[in-house]
Amino acid sequence: MSAIKVVTLTSSLIISGLLLSGCSWFFSDETEPETPDTEEEIPVDENDTEDTDTDPEEDPEDEDETEAEIEQDVTVWFPQLEDTLLDYEGQGNEFAPFTRYPQFVKDDTLQMVESTGGTDVVTIYAYSDEEVREVFKRAETYFREDFDDTGLASEQEDFEIILQQPLEVGHSWESPSGSTAEITGVNIEKDLPIGTVLTLEVTRLFDNGSEIIEYYGEDFGLVERVFHVDDEEDTISSTLNTLSEDTPEEIQLTVYSVDDQAMGLDSTPVTMELYTNEPARLAIAEILKGQAPDTETAQVIADGVDINFMYLRQDGVVHADFSVELTDMNAGSGVEAMILQGIVNTIGEYYGVEDVLITLDNEPYESGHILMEEGETWSVDHSNVN
Repeated sequence: MSAIKVVTLTSSLIISGLLLSGCSWFFSDETEPETPDTEEEIPVDENDTEDTDTDPEEDPEDEDETEAEIEQDVTVWFPQLEDTLLDYEGQGNEFAPFTRYPQFVKDDTLQMVESTGGTDVVTIYAYSDEEVREVFKRAETYFREDFDDTGLASEQEDFEIILQQPLEVGHSWESPSGSTAEITGVNIEKDLPIGTVLTLEVTRLFDNGSEIIEYYGEDFGLVERVFHVDDEEDTISSTLNTLSEDTPEEIQLTVYSVDDQAMGLDSTPVTMELYTNEPARLAIAEILKGQAPDTETAQVIADGVDINFMYLRQDGVVHADFSVELTDMNAGSGVEAMILQGIVNTIGEYYGVEDVLITLDNEPYESGHILMEEGETWSVDHSNVN
């Protein structure tokens, strides 16, 4: 045992480990090692630069890694919500408050309507593995239509890329509109009226010098929007105030039906309630049949009549195709013409157009009293409205 030498701190840890593990080479199970009477002081190398006091929780590199660890799935930050009304409170402008509602949700698209005090804007967002971008936009749209199916061209060609991977601070991209966006913050906690939400911050710059900062909440989508105008101190902000699930979109409709004396048309205001993915034509058919609330006395068509399809064409004409049972009116030519005028006024006013094409199973309208030519339309006319 006197041959065992003291190993200093400057020896490598590997050799120390080998010596410690090698004690079994010197001692048998029945032999106990001798313990020295006094402890030797082990000299400390002052040139040793290893920092043994570093707290791993305070390591800046660890902080960066934590900051970067966010969910990369873009649908988490811009989800395809259904049957959910989002209400935003606003400051700085009369149009700052608005609502959003998901009208149609498909595998890779979301059609959303944003309603302010001035207009309703419908936008279709397309999803891919890497990004979410706008692919359709139409302002002044006060009716519901699945624009992805009807093929109506967008009124705007310059779209924005909403989010793009990688979702990390510093990543930037340029949209077809010419704006430049950058992720300027991740894992930001926002205290909102709906509660504390973990958000992703995106700053978007435009050619005119204006700037929009948008915050996308995990599982919520857009939760706050702050608009800065160049050279102006005032800001316009919109913040998510309430989120109402299992809620329909409410759309106003006026029904025009023949009055009791068959002398003119009565008008009845109705509120349609449409959930996500519900087409308006089915609800309008029920209303025209008098089967919806508050429409019992305003029946226009018979119970067995269906609207096969209805959409706004590129030329501004609405094409509404009914089942052939529409002609089973048991009415004279004057009343039949008045019923058709009520249908045209109801549909035309709903879409905000002047002309409506009515067909029967995709053929020109034809009855015992009225025969329409191929492509011939009716015009909205309020001259006989009571």
